[in-house]
Amino acid sequence: MAGKTVKKAAESNDWSYEATVGTIEAVITELESGNLPLAEVLAQFEEAVGSLQRCEAYLSEKQQQVNVLIETLGDT
Repeated sequence: MAGKTVKKAAESNDWSYEATVGTIEAVITELESGNLPLAEVLAQFEEAVGSLQRCEAYLSEKQQQVNVLIETLGDT
């Protein structure tokens, strides 16, 4: 269920790649602390994976846009 929440947040206008990366880093730090119960570890891990997938999709989309711009420069 956490994945759906991340996806909805990622699709909103308030989504930020940088903020998402910061959140993922915070989750990793918390997971590495070893102080969380297993259920919480799994829930946070699931959320982090969903966030990473959204970041990867975002970067892929932006790379495609850059490629189009580069091709446009070559046509002039």
